[in-house]
Amino acid sequence: MNNPKLRFSVLALLAVWCLIVTPVAAGANTAPVVTNVQAAQREGSFVVDITYDLMDAEGDSMWVRAYFSPDGGSSWPVYCSTVAGDVGTGMTSGVGRSIEWDARSDYGGQILSTGRIRIVADDEPPYPYFDGFWRSDLGGGNEIPFALGDTIGFGQSFRLRWRGVAPAIVGMDPLALATLDTVFPFDDGLLGSKYFLASENCFPALNDCWHPRFFDEATGDSISYFGGVSSLAFLNDGSGADPLSMLLPDGSFEVRLNTLDVLGQEVLAERQPFNFVVNYDPETIMLNGETDWSHPSDPEIYPYYIRLNDPAQTHYPFVGGERIPDRTYVVFKALARDDRRDGTLDNNFKIGFTGFMQGVRQDFTGGTFSFNSESSELRVEPPWDALCDTCWYADTLGFLTAPNTEFTMNMQAVDEHGRRDGSPAKLSFDVGFPPCLQCVELLPKTSSTSAWNSSLECVDDPATHPCFQDVTELTVARAPGPDDLEYKQNLVMLVDKQTYFVSTRENGIGFEQTHYVVPARLYSMSVLLHGQDDPREAWTEPVRRTLGWEYQIDYNCDPYNQIKDGGGNDDILDPTWGEPGDGVGLSIDNASGVWRLDVDVVVPENLFLSPETYLLLLTVLQAGNDPEIAEAIFEATTKQFGSGEVRAVTLDQTQCGINPIRPGRYNYFKKVRPSLAELPEGQTWRDCNLFVPDIKDSLPLSQGAMRSGGGVAVTKQFRLVIKTDTGGDYVCEF
Repeated sequence: MNNPKLRFSVLALLAVWCLIVTPVAAGANTAPVVTNVQAAQREGSFVVDITYDLMDAEGDSMWVRAYFSPDGGSSWPVYCSTVAGDVGTGMTSGVGRSIEWDARSDYGGQILSTGRIRIVADDEPPYPYFDGFWRSDLGGGNEIPFALGDTIGFGQSFRLRWRGVAPAIVGMDPLALATLDTVFPFDDGLLGSKYFLASENCFPALNDCWHPRFFDEATGDSISYFGGVSSLAFLNDGSGADPLSMLLPDGSFEVRLNTLDVLGQEVLAERQPFNFVVNYDPETIMLNGETDWSHPSDPEIYPYYIRLNDPAQTHYPFVGGERIPDRTYVVFKALARDDRRDGTLDNNFKIGFTGFMQGVRQDFTGGTFSFNSESSELRVEPPWDALCDTCWYADTLGFLTAPNTEFTMNMQAVDEHGRRDGSPAKLSFDVGFPPCLQCVELLPKTSSTSAWNSSLECVDDPATHPCFQDVTELTVARAPGPDDLEYKQNLVMLVDKQTYFVSTRENGIGFEQTHYVVPARLYSMSVLLHGQDDPREAWTEPVRRTLGWEYQIDYNCDPYNQIKDGGGNDDILDPTWGEPGDGVGLSIDNASGVWRLDVDVVVPENLFLSPETYLLLLTVLQAGNDPEIAEAIFEATTKQFGSGEVRAVTLDQTQCGINPIRPGRYNYFKKVRPSLAELPEGQTWRDCNLFVPDIKDSLPLSQGAMRSGGGVAVTKQFRLVIKTDTGGDYVCEF
């Protein structure tokens, strides 16, 4: 490799090359490996040809560079920058990689035989970046860290300072660094910074938007360069039109920063933007079980609710997390002010108030349902003024509640720039108390008088409650006495010949081919359902005392509840919200609000003779002397007699379209506040067809109904006995 022709030239190449391979780990994965490095001077030139093999276990793209040592590896002062070939970024694994180095361009000293080459490979090129930002006053005092997304006060002057880092110099020989880094400070590996303020309305993809700049006489234009700038002074006072003097607008402001390291690398484009926010959010607090300490003239405790059924309109204070009654109007009070760190643009502006309501309803059928209003109309003239420069303005906001719902009231201050408090003041509370069941009463006649009234205590323990102490025994006789079930009419029982399902008609004409026709007598008894809504939220009208029931009437000999009683759904899982459309079997007393279920009791005519005689007659007259058929008919027509029970749960809401007509919707408003202060006489905020401007939605109240006893039914036992003509009693034995 010795070239005597170059021995006395300014740059004479080494006679013997010693090669050093340096694999450098990058990240947590396996470091790239460089092997088989060879170098030779190209005859008659100052170009050195370098070859090497490169391998990375993960197959990463790599960054390769070369260094030269003139003293046998004691120092590495020369970074081989005038290179071509398989060098720089984007290198991949392979053998026989090659580099051409123009040694004369990078090193001007005498090269001796002790010269060495080092090849260094990393997984990723360590681009420069900024590792710290600080904010201070214009003179540099009171400096504090300033992170991405931090806020500066509106109209506040400040200085933004930054610090760059050049990871590429880690492990670099100090002599090489000193040779390359010619800009103060001389040991950071950086050659200067640029900045670009996005508010200048310049497009970097089309123009050179960066600063600082110098005038290029050759082109007649200014050109940006990496200079010694490391901070920017923002006057932020409107003294000029440029971004450093203008009054920075409310919102996000972007500064792009770049720096150049000694290896010619710049900050990646995605890491150049530094954003900060101008104008702090205003502040909002909500009173919670307290008076307005900022305005002593207001003695009210907030929040409070007003019962809609209260003529006195009494205010009842409560605190967040409490449960308050349904059918109430709630009022909240919030205090607000602009952040003291912001400057003022309009001295006449006070503060704006807005708020919105959120609700999460526990659905009657399971799960939850969420709803919310829109924000209320912005009110910028609050009823309560700030009494000093650092004091608070105040305003109230209220809305109508709904049952079985957790509400959250959110109130926000809005400053003169329209910026809302990003963390609005919140207060959550629950609404609704369950109704109570007072009694399940069985009476022999529709005209029988109830033994109870509305003052009856609610059921806590059925075993000790006077309504549930005893089993009610009811009797049926051919000729009813005062205490027997009420006789209605003669009819027939039709027993389906395939299923033995029983139905009743006034006569059986035309059914003889498909049914067994059994003469019968119709009697009636009544089941009275007594309950009441919680007094704190009850309607004043008795007909609204209870708004729905879940009930089921069972007989021991009818375990599958095939007999449907009472005019309602007679299914403990299927609520009954009011009277049926035909008005048969169920009625709600307008004067008392008590629900009456009329239960039909159908007795085979011949059962009064005796059970044995009835079975004999069935065998001969209906069953064609087949005892099995006769027994099946007997069982099908006597299921109601014997022991039974009524299970019941009362509900505190109803549905629209059900008689009697009662309120069945929760109407809430787009802007929180009702559009009307009062409704026309005779209307309520819960009417089913309420037409008021700005109603956002009308939700069915039945989906928010609450159950008595936590949904656990109360059971009333009874026993239904047939008095035969011979003086004996009959009950079905299951």
